[in-house]
Amino acid sequence: MRMGSFVALAWLVPAALGLVGCAAEPSGSSAMAPHEVVRSITVVGRGEATGKPDIARTSLGVEASAATVEEALNQTNAQMTRIMDAVKKVGVAEKDIKTANFSIQVERPFQPPQPMPMPEPMPGPAKATKGGAAASPPPPAPPSLPPATYRVSNQVEITIREVDKASRVLQAAVNAGANSVWNVSFAIDDTKALEAEARDKAVADARTRAEALARLSGMKLGPVISVSEVIGRGPVPQMPMFRGDVAMAAKMGGGAPPLEGGEMMFGTSIEVVFGLEK
Repeated sequence: MRMGSFVALAWLVPAALGLVGCAAEPSGSSAMAPHEVVRSITVVGRGEATGKPDIARTSLGVEASAATVEEALNQTNAQMTRIMDAVKKVGVAEKDIKTANFSIQVERPFQPPQPMPMPEPMPGPAKATKGGAAASPPPPAPPSLPPATYRVSNQVEITIREVDKASRVLQAAVNAGANSVWNVSFAIDDTKALEAEARDKAVADARTRAEALARLSGMKLGPVISVSEVIGRGPVPQMPMFRGDVAMAAKMGGGAPPLEGGEMMFGTSIEVVFGLEK
Protein backbone atom coordinates (compact mmCIF):
# COMPACT_ATOMS: atom_id res chain seq x y z
CA MET A 1 0.00 0.00 0.00
CA ARG A 2 2.77 2.39 0.92
CA MET A 3 4.79 1.45 -2.16
CA GLY A 4 1.85 2.30 -4.43
CA SER A 5 1.35 5.71 -2.87
CA PHE A 6 5.03 6.56 -3.19
CA VAL A 7 5.10 5.65 -6.86
CA ALA A 8 2.05 7.81 -7.59
CA LEU A 9 3.61 10.79 -5.82
CA ALA A 10 6.89 10.39 -7.65
CA TRP A 11 5.02 10.43 -10.91
CA LEU A 12 3.06 13.59 -10.06
CA VAL A 13 6.04 15.74 -9.01
CA PRO A 14 7.98 15.48 -12.30
CA ALA A 15 4.79 16.22 -14.20
CA ALA A 16 4.14 19.36 -12.16
CA LEU A 17 7.70 20.51 -12.63
CA GLY A 18 7.36 20.03 -16.34
CA LEU A 19 4.25 22.18 -16.49
CA VAL A 20 5.94 24.97 -14.59
CA GLY A 21 8.84 24.84 -16.97
CA CYS A 22 6.55 25.15 -19.95
CA ALA A 23 4.77 28.16 -18.46
CA ALA A 24 8.03 29.99 -17.77
CA GLU A 25 9.41 29.49 -21.26
CA PRO A 26 8.65 32.49 -23.51
CA SER A 27 6.88 31.86 -26.75
CA GLY A 28 8.45 33.18 -29.91
CA SER A 29 5.07 34.04 -31.53
CA SER A 30 4.18 36.57 -28.79
CA ALA A 31 7.30 38.77 -29.25
CA MET A 32 6.36 42.44 -30.14
CA ALA A 33 7.78 43.78 -33.39
CA PRO A 34 9.42 47.21 -33.19
CA HIS A 35 7.08 50.15 -34.25
CA GLU A 36 7.98 51.51 -37.66
CA VAL A 37 7.98 55.34 -37.91
CA VAL A 38 6.40 56.67 -41.12
CA ARG A 39 8.27 59.76 -42.29
CA SER A 40 6.15 62.26 -44.23
CA ILE A 41 5.99 65.89 -45.23
CA THR A 42 2.85 68.07 -45.65
CA VAL A 43 2.73 71.00 -48.07
CA VAL A 44 0.06 73.31 -49.46
CA GLY A 45 0.28 74.18 -53.15
CA ARG A 46 -1.47 77.17 -54.65
CA GLY A 47 -2.70 77.68 -58.18
CA GLU A 48 -4.49 80.48 -60.05
CA ALA A 49 -6.19 80.69 -63.42
CA THR A 50 -7.59 83.73 -65.24
CA GLY A 51 -10.21 84.11 -67.93
CA LYS A 52 -12.33 86.67 -69.70
CA PRO A 53 -15.84 87.26 -68.30
CA ASP A 54 -18.64 86.12 -70.57
CA ILE A 55 -21.71 87.53 -68.76
CA ALA A 56 -22.66 90.81 -67.08
CA ARG A 57 -25.30 91.37 -64.42
CA THR A 58 -27.07 94.51 -63.26
CA SER A 59 -30.12 95.61 -61.30
CA LEU A 60 -32.15 98.48 -62.69
CA GLY A 61 -35.64 99.86 -62.51
CA VAL A 62 -37.77 102.87 -61.81
CA GLU A 63 -39.02 104.84 -58.83
CA ALA A 64 -41.97 107.23 -58.89
CA SER A 65 -43.69 109.43 -56.30
CA ALA A 66 -47.28 110.67 -56.39
CA ALA A 67 -50.03 111.90 -54.12
CA THR A 68 -51.88 108.56 -54.41
CA VAL A 69 -50.78 104.94 -54.63
CA GLU A 70 -52.74 104.41 -57.85
CA GLU A 71 -50.98 107.29 -59.59
CA ALA A 72 -47.51 106.13 -58.50
CA LEU A 73 -48.29 102.55 -59.59
CA ASN A 74 -49.49 103.68 -63.00
CA GLN A 75 -46.27 105.63 -63.55
CA THR A 76 -43.95 102.76 -62.57
CA ASN A 77 -45.96 100.15 -64.49
CA ALA A 78 -45.82 102.16 -67.70
CA GLN A 79 -42.11 102.88 -67.35
CA MET A 80 -41.17 99.28 -66.48
CA THR A 81 -43.04 98.02 -69.53
CA ARG A 82 -41.04 100.39 -71.74
CA ILE A 83 -37.77 99.43 -70.01
CA MET A 84 -38.24 95.68 -70.48
CA ASP A 85 -39.28 96.14 -74.10
CA ALA A 86 -36.17 98.25 -74.71
CA VAL A 87 -33.67 95.78 -73.22
CA LYS A 88 -35.29 92.87 -75.06
CA LYS A 89 -34.82 94.71 -78.35
CA VAL A 90 -31.09 95.08 -77.60
CA GLY A 91 -30.75 91.31 -77.11
CA VAL A 92 -31.63 90.41 -73.49
CA ALA A 93 -33.69 87.22 -73.34
CA GLU A 94 -36.91 87.15 -71.34
CA LYS A 95 -35.59 84.32 -69.13
CA ASP A 96 -32.72 86.62 -68.07
CA ILE A 97 -35.07 89.27 -66.62
CA LYS A 98 -36.55 88.70 -63.18
CA THR A 99 -38.10 90.96 -60.57
CA ALA A 100 -35.70 91.68 -57.72
CA ASN A 101 -37.64 94.14 -55.59
CA PHE A 102 -41.03 95.83 -55.45
CA SER A 103 -42.02 98.21 -52.66
CA ILE A 104 -44.54 100.92 -51.73
CA GLN A 105 -43.59 103.48 -49.09
CA VAL A 106 -45.40 106.41 -47.53
CA GLU A 107 -43.31 109.57 -47.20
CA ARG A 108 -44.23 112.68 -45.26
CA PRO A 109 -42.34 115.99 -45.38
CA PHE A 110 -40.33 116.77 -42.29
CA GLN A 111 -42.32 118.80 -39.81
CA PRO A 112 -40.22 120.79 -37.32
CA PRO A 113 -41.29 120.50 -33.71
CA GLN A 114 -43.80 123.11 -32.61
CA PRO A 115 -42.77 125.52 -29.83
CA MET A 116 -44.31 125.00 -26.45
CA PRO A 117 -47.29 127.33 -25.90
CA MET A 118 -46.89 130.02 -23.28
CA PRO A 119 -49.03 129.56 -20.18
CA GLU A 120 -52.14 131.72 -20.27
CA PRO A 121 -53.18 133.83 -17.30
CA MET A 122 -55.81 132.50 -15.02
CA PRO A 123 -59.22 133.34 -16.43
CA GLY A 124 -61.52 135.60 -14.46
CA PRO A 125 -64.96 134.65 -13.39
CA ALA A 126 -66.89 133.17 -16.28
CA LYS A 127 -69.71 135.28 -17.59
CA ALA A 128 -73.09 133.76 -17.33
CA THR A 129 -75.02 133.22 -20.52
CA LYS A 130 -78.70 133.57 -20.98
CA GLY A 131 -79.17 129.97 -19.92
CA GLY A 132 -77.24 130.60 -16.75
CA ALA A 133 -74.21 128.31 -17.58
CA ALA A 134 -70.66 129.69 -17.76
CA ALA A 135 -69.10 129.88 -21.27
CA SER A 136 -65.64 128.18 -21.64
CA PRO A 137 -63.08 129.22 -24.30
CA PRO A 138 -62.95 126.97 -27.40
CA PRO A 139 -60.09 124.35 -27.51
CA PRO A 140 -57.08 125.12 -29.76
CA ALA A 141 -57.20 123.61 -33.25
CA PRO A 142 -54.80 120.63 -33.78
CA PRO A 143 -51.84 121.30 -36.12
CA SER A 144 -52.49 120.21 -39.69
CA LEU A 145 -50.32 117.37 -41.02
CA PRO A 146 -48.49 117.84 -44.33
CA PRO A 147 -49.85 115.79 -47.24
CA ALA A 148 -48.37 112.28 -47.67
CA THR A 149 -46.45 111.15 -50.75
CA TYR A 150 -46.41 107.55 -51.97
CA ARG A 151 -43.19 106.19 -53.46
CA VAL A 152 -43.30 103.02 -55.59
CA SER A 153 -40.11 101.19 -56.58
CA ASN A 154 -39.82 98.34 -59.08
CA GLN A 155 -36.41 96.72 -59.70
CA VAL A 156 -35.38 93.87 -62.01
CA GLU A 157 -32.18 91.84 -62.29
CA ILE A 158 -30.83 91.46 -65.80
CA THR A 159 -28.24 88.98 -67.06
CA ILE A 160 -26.45 90.11 -70.21
CA ARG A 161 -24.92 87.15 -72.01
CA GLU A 162 -23.15 89.23 -74.64
CA VAL A 163 -20.66 91.27 -72.66
CA ASP A 164 -19.93 93.67 -75.48
CA LYS A 165 -23.60 94.73 -75.37
CA ALA A 166 -23.64 95.63 -71.67
CA SER A 167 -23.18 99.35 -72.31
CA ARG A 168 -25.92 99.41 -74.94
CA VAL A 169 -28.35 97.56 -72.67
CA LEU A 170 -27.87 100.08 -69.86
CA GLN A 171 -28.24 103.03 -72.18
CA ALA A 172 -31.42 101.56 -73.70
CA ALA A 173 -32.87 101.10 -70.21
CA VAL A 174 -32.07 104.69 -69.20
CA ASN A 175 -33.53 106.04 -72.42
CA ALA A 176 -36.72 104.07 -71.71
CA GLY A 177 -37.13 105.66 -68.28
CA ALA A 178 -34.91 103.76 -65.84
CA ASN A 179 -33.87 106.13 -63.05
CA SER A 180 -32.33 103.56 -60.70
CA VAL A 181 -29.28 101.43 -61.58
CA TRP A 182 -27.46 99.18 -59.10
CA ASN A 183 -24.32 97.05 -59.28
CA VAL A 184 -22.94 96.41 -62.73
CA SER A 185 -20.72 93.32 -62.37
CA PHE A 186 -18.99 90.83 -64.65
CA ALA A 187 -18.63 87.07 -64.19
CA ILE A 188 -17.80 83.77 -65.90
CA ASP A 189 -20.86 81.59 -66.35
CA ASP A 190 -19.06 78.21 -66.24
CA THR A 191 -15.88 78.09 -64.12
CA LYS A 192 -15.13 74.35 -64.44
CA ALA A 193 -12.26 74.87 -66.88
CA LEU A 194 -10.70 77.55 -64.65
CA GLU A 195 -11.06 75.33 -61.59
CA ALA A 196 -9.33 72.39 -63.32
CA GLU A 197 -6.46 74.61 -64.48
CA ALA A 198 -6.02 76.07 -61.00
CA ARG A 199 -5.95 72.57 -59.44
CA ASP A 200 -3.29 71.38 -61.88
CA LYS A 201 -1.10 74.35 -61.00
CA ALA A 202 -1.71 73.85 -57.27
CA VAL A 203 -0.65 70.17 -57.37
CA ALA A 204 2.48 71.03 -59.37
CA ASP A 205 3.30 73.78 -56.89
CA ALA A 206 2.85 71.36 -53.97
CA ARG A 207 5.30 68.86 -55.49
CA THR A 208 7.86 71.60 -56.14
CA ARG A 209 7.64 72.77 -52.52
CA ALA A 210 7.87 69.21 -51.17
CA GLU A 211 10.91 68.35 -53.29
CA ALA A 212 12.72 71.48 -52.09
CA LEU A 213 11.97 70.74 -48.42
CA ALA A 214 12.95 67.07 -48.76
CA ARG A 215 16.24 68.04 -50.39
CA LEU A 216 17.02 70.50 -47.59
CA SER A 217 16.30 67.75 -45.06
CA GLY A 218 18.59 65.25 -46.75
CA MET A 219 15.69 63.03 -47.73
CA LYS A 220 14.11 61.83 -50.93
CA LEU A 221 10.47 62.44 -51.84
CA GLY A 222 8.35 59.31 -51.69
CA PRO A 223 4.81 58.48 -52.85
CA VAL A 224 1.74 60.59 -52.18
CA ILE A 225 -0.04 59.58 -48.96
CA SER A 226 -3.07 61.88 -49.08
CA VAL A 227 -4.48 64.80 -51.04
CA SER A 228 -7.17 67.31 -49.97
CA GLU A 229 -8.51 70.50 -51.49
CA VAL A 230 -8.56 73.65 -49.39
CA ILE A 231 -11.39 76.11 -49.95
CA GLY A 232 -9.95 78.81 -52.16
CA ARG A 233 -10.99 81.98 -53.88
CA GLY A 234 -13.59 81.91 -56.59
CA PRO A 235 -13.67 84.27 -59.54
CA VAL A 236 -12.88 87.74 -58.22
CA PRO A 237 -15.74 90.16 -59.04
CA GLN A 238 -15.25 93.58 -60.51
CA MET A 239 -16.05 96.77 -58.62
CA PRO A 240 -19.76 97.61 -58.97
CA MET A 241 -21.03 100.82 -60.54
CA PHE A 242 -23.27 102.48 -58.01
CA ARG A 243 -26.80 103.70 -58.49
CA GLY A 244 -27.27 106.91 -60.44
CA ASP A 245 -24.08 106.82 -62.55
CA VAL A 246 -25.80 105.80 -65.77
CA ALA A 247 -28.84 108.03 -65.22
CA MET A 248 -26.64 111.01 -64.34
CA ALA A 249 -24.54 110.50 -67.46
CA ALA A 250 -27.69 110.48 -69.60
CA LYS A 251 -28.99 113.68 -67.98
CA MET A 252 -25.69 115.42 -68.65
CA GLY A 253 -25.89 114.54 -72.33
CA GLY A 254 -23.39 111.69 -72.22
CA GLY A 255 -23.57 108.62 -74.42
CA ALA A 256 -23.51 104.98 -73.41
CA PRO A 257 -21.33 104.45 -70.32
CA PRO A 258 -17.95 102.82 -71.03
CA LEU A 259 -17.74 99.42 -69.31
CA GLU A 260 -14.74 97.08 -69.16
CA GLY A 261 -14.97 93.49 -67.98
CA GLY A 262 -11.23 92.94 -67.51
CA GLU A 263 -10.19 89.43 -66.42
CA MET A 264 -11.55 87.12 -63.75
CA MET A 265 -9.21 85.11 -61.52
CA PHE A 266 -9.93 81.78 -59.82
CA GLY A 267 -7.62 80.51 -57.08
CA THR A 268 -7.43 77.24 -55.16
CA SER A 269 -5.13 75.48 -52.68
CA ILE A 270 -4.28 71.76 -52.48
CA GLU A 271 -2.83 70.08 -49.39
CA VAL A 272 -0.63 67.06 -50.22
CA VAL A 273 1.11 64.67 -47.83
CA PHE A 274 4.21 62.98 -49.32
CA GLY A 275 6.18 60.11 -47.86
CA LEU A 276 9.93 60.56 -47.30
CA GLU A 277 12.71 58.08 -48.02
CA LYS A 278 16.36 58.08 -47.00
